[in-house]
Formats: sequence, C-alpha cells, structure tokens
Amino acid sequence: MNRLELVDRVAARNTASKAEVDRIIVSALEEIISAVRDGETVTLIGFGTFKCADCAARTGRNPSTGELIHIPATKKPKFIPGTSFKELLNSDK
Repeated sequence: MNRLELVDRVAARNTASKAEVDRIIVSALEEIISAVRDGETVTLIGFGTFKCADCAARTGRNPSTGELIHIPATKKPKFIPGTSFKELLNSDK
C-alpha cells in the first residue's frame, strides 16, 4: 500500500475528505520525522516506536578494487513494532 491508497482507505472510514486526510497523514509523518531527527523517541501505543539509531564508523572494502575504505558514522531511523501490533500479525484472523 502506498500513501494514496492509505488516504483512500482512511477517507472511506471517516467523514473527512481525501484532501484533509492526506494533509493529516503528511503532517503526522513530518512531525514524526522531525522529532526523530531531533533525537526524540516517538511512541504510538499499540503500533510501535520510532527512534534514531547510531551506526558506528567502520572500515569497509571497495568491492571493485579490494581497497580498504573508511565508512563514517551515520544515523538511521529505526522502527520497533509494539507488542499489540506483533500479536495481531501472528494471530489467526
């Protein structure tokens, strides 16, 4: 499912228009991204937690030449599904 399909499904279950739902979803995602970028952890009870994970610097190898290269430290987004979400995925429908 992509964002537009999500908008269609949410709009079908509510009285809001597709444009309103799209604005709400985009705004919510922007706020989650902004908070995680600022080092905050965002927890949506029953769904999961978004946070920033630090990846340490390391030495890698260029696959073309075999040369050792330095890979700098980076940050990456991490999502940890909530217990309720995991249970729903593993239960019989």
